[in-house]
Amino acid sequence: MLGRPSNDIPPRLTDREEKRVSPGPNKPNRGRPIVHTEPWAKITVVLLDRHVAYLDRLAIDIRLKHGRAISRAEIIRGLIEAAFQSGIDLSQADSIDTLVELLTGSMPKRKAVR
Repeated sequence: MLGRPSNDIPPRLTDREEKRVSPGPNKPNRGRPIVHTEPWAKITVVLLDRHVAYLDRLAIDIRLKHGRAISRAEIIRGLIEAAFQSGIDLSQADSIDTLVELLTGSMPKRKAVR
């Protein structure tokens, strides 16, 4: 049998693959400096044009108000971290609409099923 069956879970990353804090000794530091203090992964996400416009407008507003540039990625990480720290059980969401309702508080929080 070639390859893995489609229902197999991919293997966990090795310690070496998880700790991508800086490039290896053979790679020069190009571009912006890496500021992550935790293991990270580079991913691609497709966003609606209005979401990109919102991120860009927010980045501009933050730069004008605080004199510091912030990237789309930093804003997205901040939003994810806020959701993570909120303590809201987001696994209750069965759609984007329900997820938004849970995060905005416009839906009563359901008690966890025991």
